[in-house]
Amino acid sequence: MHSQFKILYAEYKHQIFFFVKKYIHGQDDIEDVVQDIFVHLWKHRDQLDKNKEAIIFKTAKQEVANFYRRNKLSFSDFKEETHLSIVKDEYDEDEFRSYSEQAQKLLKLIPEKSKSFFLKHKIDGLSYSEIAKESSISKNAVAKHVNKVLNILKTNIHLFFFILIFIKKLL
Repeated sequence: MHSQFKILYAEYKHQIFFFVKKYIHGQDDIEDVVQDIFVHLWKHRDQLDKNKEAIIFKTAKQEVANFYRRNKLSFSDFKEETHLSIVKDEYDEDEFRSYSEQAQKLLKLIPEKSKSFFLKHKIDGLSYSEIAKESSISKNAVAKHVNKVLNILKTNIHLFFFILIFIKKLL
C-alpha cells in the first residue's frame, strides 16, 4: 500500500502544488496545504479507487477553502457551500443561469486587452515573451495585464471556479 501511495504522490505532487499555488501565496503555506491534501488522501486511500483524479482535486479545493477559513481570510462574496456546489457536474438550471450571468458581468469588467492577453497565456499557453513580441509591448506590460485579470478573478473566487469549469467543459 505504501508503494501505491508513493506512485500517487509522484504522479500528482506537481499538479497539486501548482493548483494550490494559484490560490495561496507563501511557500510555507503552500507546502502546508499540499501536505494536508496528501494526509487527507492517505486517510481516505480506500476511496481513491473510484474516480481518483476527481477526488484528489475536490480534496485540494476543500483544503484551500479550509486554509482560508483557518486564517480568517476571505474573498468578496465567497461562500464555500456555493463554491462546492458549482464544482459538481450536476447543475441546477437556475443556479447555473445565475452564475453564468454573474460571470458575464465579471468578464465585462475586464478590459479587452487584458482579457486577450490572459486567454493567450492561460488558454493558448503562450509565454509573456511571445505575447509581448506579437503585441509589440514589453513582457512586463503583458504580466501586468495578466495579473490584473487574475486579481479580479481571485476577488470573485466563486465565479472564478465557475468560469474555469465552464471553459473546461467547452474545450
